[in-house]
Amino acid sequence: MYDLFNQTRPEQPYGPEVTAFADALEAVMADGTHGLAEIAAGLNARRVTAGGRSNWTAETLGTYLAALANAR
Repeated sequence: MYDLFNQTRPEQPYGPEVTAFADALEAVMADGTHGLAEIAAGLNARRVTAGGRSNWTAETLGTYLAALANAR
């Protein structure tokens, strides 16, 4: 995909931890997983650590996603 705005931006909007989390989230959801509990299980299976969390539940995932949405 060609995205001139994002390709010429001087800095990335999120740090490496959030970017790695987003990549893992995309990988989990690419399998057709969409419920918070199922996504949390997929993140746990991939041993994803982000936002000071390493054991995901539906509640902690929802809280972390909300925090990311409000971060910018």
